[in-house]
Amino acid sequence: MKLKSKFAAVFLLLTIITISACNFNKSAEEEEVITPEDSIEIAALDTTAEIEVVEEIVVEEKVNDTVVVKKVKVIAKRKPLSLIIKNLRSSTAPVIVSIYGTENKFPEPTGQLKEYKFKPKGNVLTAKITDVPFGTYAIALYQDENSNGKIDKNFIGYPTEGFAFSNNFKPTIKAPSFKNCAFIYSKQASTIKIKMLH
Repeated sequence: MKLKSKFAAVFLLLTIITISACNFNKSAEEEEVITPEDSIEIAALDTTAEIEVVEEIVVEEKVNDTVVVKKVKVIAKRKPLSLIIKNLRSSTAPVIVSIYGTENKFPEPTGQLKEYKFKPKGNVLTAKITDVPFGTYAIALYQDENSNGKIDKNFIGYPTEGFAFSNNFKPTIKAPSFKNCAFIYSKQASTIKIKMLH
């Protein structure tokens, strides 16, 4: 009877030691030391949101006498694309701005990436576009002076309302190409100045 009790006690002790060892190994396996090659995202990047990756920094933390190195991407608010449009013929008529990407049919009125309608307060319009990511774009715009929802043209197809293109490109016989009006929107270049043509 005593032998059985001793055997049961020894078996119970061995079981406890085995379970404790397993748990210790499991904890050791789950403790992951992050190397500089690894990268931890603070936030998922969304090209439509107002964010950008500013830089990557290395952060060291001490965890249980072990130095854990993390490569962290610092996320910051993206600068909006700022437009400064001068030489408006009307101080109240809406300005229709069409923005085109490299894959859009420039300067087709229905081929743009996005279209915006801004109302000026004076002869200079300052506006901000916040929903496009950094990249290469071209802009075509006009002032809808009679508010009929389209750009009016004469019999040879030349606009009779104020209009303009990015890079202040002045067309002659034919409409400009995307290349003529292309600009790069980035952290370093986020303001576009355009002078209306009449």
